[in-house]
Amino acid sequence: MATSDYQLSNDNGSYSPFFEKKLIEEKRKDGYWIEAFKVDNQNPIGLIGYGLSCGEVNFYPNPCTTTEPGKAIRIQDLPGPVAMDQADITGNGINDIIICYQYGNTMVDCDPTGGKIIWLQNPGQKLEQEQWISHYIGRSTAMHRLKVGHFTQNKRLEIIGLPIVNEPYNLLAPVPVLLFQQPNDVLNTKEWPCEIIDKEFFHLIHDAKKINTGALDNLIIASREGINWLYFDEKFHKWTIEHIGEGEQEEKPQTTYYGSGCVDAGKVGNDSFAYIPTVEPFHGNVVAVYIKSTDNYLKQIQWKRYVLDVYGCPNEHGEGPAHHIVCADFDKDGDDEFLVALRGPSPNQGVYYYKPIDLSCGLFAKWKVSSDSAARIAVADFDNDGLLDFATISYYVPGYYEAENPSINIYYNRFANKRVQGQKEIQVTKQSNKLLFKVPRPNKALKYETLPFTAVGGIALSLEVIPPCSSRQVSKNTYIKVLSGVIKWTSSATKSSEEVHHSRMFLCAPKSVASLEIQSNENRLSTGKEGAILLVLKMDESMKDVPQFDSIGKVTIENTLPEYCSDETRKLGFQFVKCDKYEWGKDKFKGLEFYNLTGFIIDFADNDEHLCHMQMWAAGQGVNCGVRNLSDTIFCEVHACIVNGTGQGGIQYLRSSKEEYDPLTTPDSKFENLPVPSFYEHGPIWDIDAQKKTVFRENGTVVYPWHKWQSGNNGSSIQSFDIWITFEFDAQLSALP
Repeated sequence: MATSDYQLSNDNGSYSPFFEKKLIEEKRKDGYWIEAFKVDNQNPIGLIGYGLSCGEVNFYPNPCTTTEPGKAIRIQDLPGPVAMDQADITGNGINDIIICYQYGNTMVDCDPTGGKIIWLQNPGQKLEQEQWISHYIGRSTAMHRLKVGHFTQNKRLEIIGLPIVNEPYNLLAPVPVLLFQQPNDVLNTKEWPCEIIDKEFFHLIHDAKKINTGALDNLIIASREGINWLYFDEKFHKWTIEHIGEGEQEEKPQTTYYGSGCVDAGKVGNDSFAYIPTVEPFHGNVVAVYIKSTDNYLKQIQWKRYVLDVYGCPNEHGEGPAHHIVCADFDKDGDDEFLVALRGPSPNQGVYYYKPIDLSCGLFAKWKVSSDSAARIAVADFDNDGLLDFATISYYVPGYYEAENPSINIYYNRFANKRVQGQKEIQVTKQSNKLLFKVPRPNKALKYETLPFTAVGGIALSLEVIPPCSSRQVSKNTYIKVLSGVIKWTSSATKSSEEVHHSRMFLCAPKSVASLEIQSNENRLSTGKEGAILLVLKMDESMKDVPQFDSIGKVTIENTLPEYCSDETRKLGFQFVKCDKYEWGKDKFKGLEFYNLTGFIIDFADNDEHLCHMQMWAAGQGVNCGVRNLSDTIFCEVHACIVNGTGQGGIQYLRSSKEEYDPLTTPDSKFENLPVPSFYEHGPIWDIDAQKKTVFRENGTVVYPWHKWQSGNNGSSIQSFDIWITFEFDAQLSALP
């Protein structure tokens, strides 16, 4: 039996399964199959979804790689696609798709010439540019489920095909179970070798679960015969069927269906087959589990069936609402829970979560974790937080069963009392009076993540991780400073309709300036295989112009770290401190309108290698912020201006690092002037050799010419502040491309 979440809460404290819904696609024209799929070895796992009527087999990229879910990418158009599986057919290290199609209208009036099986060759990273090439495997009328594995040997892939019926208008005839074996030349073979495993035992096969009890893969099959274990006996070189349970029989007098419809196997402790959850019968309304007494073994044992729930009564067609079942360890306690997909109608619609409490008496607790129609469930860690999530597609077959607003949704695992907290890509801690950020290598990042941390004068600053081969929307008033990796975007040429391709790294050209604005045709930037770590600056949507400040007291500064960050980081205050308050500036900058806000440290999380240190500065009109050549430092420094009060402020530098500087005799005319407008950055000022590498002094410091930030002076009596950020990059990471 299944107990309610309230009863379990009383017995087990605050155990509270909760899954956060994210809509991927709505108002679909059909819906039947969904499966987690990793299209290549760089991009995170996404989804394949399709229905029976439109035949549009689509790939949905992982929404965690972008700020918005991406559009569906068409894989293939097929008449009546039903089931799929996946395997690396070509041997190139990425999975291809095996799919059956041309089912017909229903299993009653199925297409006698259909049931075709093909495999679709995965183009990998060229997913959006190249077609998936189709290769024929074989056929059998009303092919309904496919399982790929090694069932009789381990040298070649094999596919077991499971039709639901044998011919149109005949639900009583036995169905053939077929074995297709991978040929030598998978790219040019016209049809795969095929043999019939069995053609007399099974009727009305609805689903199967692939398991492994040794060297070879096996199947647990749900059919009119109930639950049966099909495996190849290597010793006697023959196929064997072991009976586990007869399924639902009590509804037999009132419907045409009996036996089982869906099946999986649940692990508890060290027992990989502790229980078998089922939906019974075909398109049934009964949720049951089979529990055995002998641990981790399937042969010659007794299974006891427990009915956990009955969801409504069979409809006029003799069918119930349940359509799929899947086991997984969602709470990371080492034991599998299971999910049941209910297509509807309400109230028997959505997904229920079952947790084993006491197998000896068939006791499970349950929670309803989704209310949307669910034809099938796909399980994966979609947001890479170490916890399994699930995705669903609504059941929508026109003329048969039509759920309201058919959709695809991901449900992220957000247990209220998570024993294992989700790991963020960006970690932040307090170090003295600074924030220390730990970030992933951008080429190894697995999900998009943003971490807001401060706002200065109404301009919000956040760190962002963009995984490889991903994209991010760039909205109005958004400016991007690259800290690591590469970003790309496309714009139109000013005098023609031709597209212009842009890219940006963490440094622009030496002794030049570049805008932080992204002027993209699609308001979107993307990453290649390098990924990117970004500092994102965003003015409020209501701001029409860059703000101006005539007093440092009017520059508001906030700590905007989100609630999941520690209290000590969120309570850390940021403020501009006048430079003559510091020991290093008390004489040099006495009485000057020159301020510093320090600071922010960014290191790579894998080995604590330093990426950069950031600090902010502000200066009133005409302030010389100190001429220096950084002879005592080992970093490479660039500046990004947030607010250029007069439009004239920027970097001034001597033409050569060999030129001497004397504060008493060197005139201002000796300095090159490089204004840095608001939301611009400048490139390297330090010396770079012919190999585009940083030049170091003998003592290991970086060779710079004498230089300074000089705020502008427009002659106005009204004060106007420059505000800028200094980025002090690890010199060893600062070679130009």
